[in-house]
Amino acid sequence: MVSGRLPLAPGLMQCGRSRARILRIEYLLERHIMTSDCLYDGTRIPADQSTGWAQFLRAASPSSASPALNATTSSEHGSKEKQDYLPMKKSNKRNPAACKKPRPILQHPNGREYSHMQFLTAILERPKNCEPWEIAVARSRDMSLLIVMAQLILHKRTAKGTTAGDQLLEMLPSETAMEQRIEHLTNRRKLGKDAIRSYAHILSGKDDDERCQRLVEYGDQVPIHVLVFILRPTSALRDTSILRDVIELYKLKGTLSLNKPGPCPYVRSSYYFKITSLLVKHLARSEPRLLVDLAEAVSSHITEDVKSGNSEKTYVRCCRLFNKMLQIFQPEASLLPKQSLVANAYFWECQRILLTMSETFERPLQVNGEGFRAIRNTLAGMPKNEAEKHSALLHAPSWPPYLTPGDGMDEITDPEANWSRTVEAGMLMQEAGFAKSEVDDSLDILTGMAPNGTPTIQQRTLAGSHRSISTWEASIRATRDAYEAWGRFNDAPSKSAAPGVNEYAAMFEKLTLREVEPTSKLLPGDKAQNFPAYRAANLADIEWAKSQPPSVEELYNQMRQADIIPSGHCLFILVANAPDLGTAHRYLELAAELDPDIASLMAPEIDRSALRRVGMGLFSAYISMLARRDDLSGWENLQRAIALTEARLGDKRTRWASLIWGSILKGASRHHSALQMSQSDQVELIMAIAKRIDRGHGLTLANFAELNRSLRKLIRYDLRALMDDVQRNGGSASTSWSKLSVRDLYDATVYTGNSTTSAKSHDQQASPMPGTFKFFIEYIKDVFGRFERRERSYQMAARDNYISPLDRMLSRNDVVRSEHALEYMTTLGYAGEYEEMRKLLLFLIREWGQPELVQDLVALDELPASADFSEVLCVFRLLGEQMLGGARVAEEMQDAVAASGLPWTWPDARTVQGYMQMGRHDSIRQVQSVLSRVRASKRGSQGKTMFGDGV
Repeated sequence: MVSGRLPLAPGLMQCGRSRARILRIEYLLERHIMTSDCLYDGTRIPADQSTGWAQFLRAASPSSASPALNATTSSEHGSKEKQDYLPMKKSNKRNPAACKKPRPILQHPNGREYSHMQFLTAILERPKNCEPWEIAVARSRDMSLLIVMAQLILHKRTAKGTTAGDQLLEMLPSETAMEQRIEHLTNRRKLGKDAIRSYAHILSGKDDDERCQRLVEYGDQVPIHVLVFILRPTSALRDTSILRDVIELYKLKGTLSLNKPGPCPYVRSSYYFKITSLLVKHLARSEPRLLVDLAEAVSSHITEDVKSGNSEKTYVRCCRLFNKMLQIFQPEASLLPKQSLVANAYFWECQRILLTMSETFERPLQVNGEGFRAIRNTLAGMPKNEAEKHSALLHAPSWPPYLTPGDGMDEITDPEANWSRTVEAGMLMQEAGFAKSEVDDSLDILTGMAPNGTPTIQQRTLAGSHRSISTWEASIRATRDAYEAWGRFNDAPSKSAAPGVNEYAAMFEKLTLREVEPTSKLLPGDKAQNFPAYRAANLADIEWAKSQPPSVEELYNQMRQADIIPSGHCLFILVANAPDLGTAHRYLELAAELDPDIASLMAPEIDRSALRRVGMGLFSAYISMLARRDDLSGWENLQRAIALTEARLGDKRTRWASLIWGSILKGASRHHSALQMSQSDQVELIMAIAKRIDRGHGLTLANFAELNRSLRKLIRYDLRALMDDVQRNGGSASTSWSKLSVRDLYDATVYTGNSTTSAKSHDQQASPMPGTFKFFIEYIKDVFGRFERRERSYQMAARDNYISPLDRMLSRNDVVRSEHALEYMTTLGYAGEYEEMRKLLLFLIREWGQPELVQDLVALDELPASADFSEVLCVFRLLGEQMLGGARVAEEMQDAVAASGLPWTWPDARTVQGYMQMGRHDSIRQVQSVLSRVRASKRGSQGKTMFGDGV
């Protein structure tokens, strides 16, 4: 056993344990490290030897004398993977070329040859120029399963009586010939009687959700090509209930694909890892919480394989598969949608399930280097736990941020107790015999410790960016503010080292980050925000001025003097934070010297092919710049942004779609005069953009929040004009009121005596006219309802009780987090939807008032920001309480909070007024002023509007 190793214990970390021996990796169990330290033949792997696992396999495996180890390139770390396991495939010594069968191809009418799978995909996806593909398939008489399935689909799809349909039917095999072809393939492949027709039926669904549903209804294994198409990267699978059914079928049937006859378990199929990887990618994109169900299925499959035999070959194969599964069950930036919360607790639970499974075996499976890295990547993206928060509070304000003991317990605590979980996992990896690379050192820096042992500022990091991060770049990022980052930027790792484009990118990012709010509860590294710089008391003004970081323009000039052209992430940061479009074009014109495709962003004529070669990050930054222009050319720029986005994305399903269209949505909410259109046209434009997002990747919670802000902006424009008119006319504004769209929202409230009548009257109203605020708010309410129904559908079959109640709550995809609830509650107040405000508050109390969750919240010293609803309660009291009955409704809500046991404090009048005074703009005061007139109108004549009798 390696000396000095921290003692480990199974189970999740409990916050109350001694910090001196806190378990930083909740489920890296003791035996994992024991099996990594000592070989089964009694020898030991030196800690600095990078091929220790391979030595063990050479000594233990009966086939160790023959083939050399495989070395594959890791896109994640930019280096070769550790050569841990022997390849299990045997080479054909007599004729190696015979091992690979030639891929069946078919000639396209354009003369080029394509695989049968490409033809089947074209038939199913039906691109604009699909006719030549259909003709080639119809004419083919290849005895291929893919071609026969494509012909069956064409037979079913082709309409008789049309010229094109009749011509295609003449080219297709006759019904008799098709029966003969199907019978021949069925006998040759030993399939069921109607199997091929069932496969074609599955693929002929109108969309991917229906194809997936038919696969579940079929309930048996299908050819790999059917699965590859349904689970292709561009697949539009969105129904989580169907995905859950697919996982259940996968658990029973293994890979879901047809295997060769014989007793071989399906985990040994060459398709097992491929199908599992495709499922992981879709679940990570659509519903990461379902990954836990998939991990349980994988765990049961590996368990069956381990129990099927105890040979060394079986053990080696299971170890290799085990580590591959640890790698695919980690969050990757390239898979997760933008602006969506990463459910790292669920990814960690997937890995924990696999680690726990390994512990049930007499001979536990061994974690290799890449397995450790996968675990570290997952832990690096998780929020700080209680121990890490405590360590962050002990950082000195100066640099390096050495830990300063806060009490006697801190003084006697071992340094290891203050390591982050990721850093400790790195130490365990070294103890297991796997040397760290520069990428590992960079991750250590980002998560709290430099290679020399000095502390850094732990950042929440999402791995999987497919590029290596140098230790220099990591040191710039692992700081609290631009001042500290500038010091790291000027601290080169060697005298001859010069900063490159990535180091400049990290510094530009620090210079452009927002400052943290003074009242924020965030700790440094929790979010990408700058904290106030620390100035030593004895530092003279001139010395302080000399050490200040440069401006973005000054640093850019320094970079240009070093002959460095911005590219990649550096160019993205510059364009995204450019002060104006001209500056952004200057950056792009220079970058186009390295990549001519970048010029297509500025070209008068849109070049689709060139646009699609531009990186998504840069494209997103440029669209955001175009959309936020607020000048006389605002409409032209917004039109340009829409045209570029349609050309670049089209109907393609991509994780960037919601973010890019969200920028356009934000730009469309500026004043309608800047867009040179009427207010009703602007409302229809905003809703068309929202529906465009929904039709593609689907609306996210970030898009929902932006929709709410858009409606409030439009209402604010009307209220501002109204209040200006009121001031000019001495309290009367009947003329302007009759012309404003916001009138429809508040006049309906004037004519009803109480909230019950208001709700009834609202239900009996005719559907609102398109282009009105009422139409807009009804759409927002509908989106809220869809989120709620989708989440309810997931919760009915959820099996995630092993995740902490708070993590489960914060991972939900409906409006339950305080930041999203605040946006919706405020919008409802602006739009006069007071009964909906009441329903929303009761919904939040019910969802957050679950006993297990309440127990966890009460045990916390301080509520997390997303669980703090003090602002939501203030908005309810400001805008909704008086319109719903005043004290009676307030008492009802207070009783509901008290009955739930939630640690929420009902805001008093002073707190509410303080919140209103802290508002960033005066619109909430304007809304309250209008509502006071509404209440006055209720007390007075019911036949008049609130601003006079002009209607």
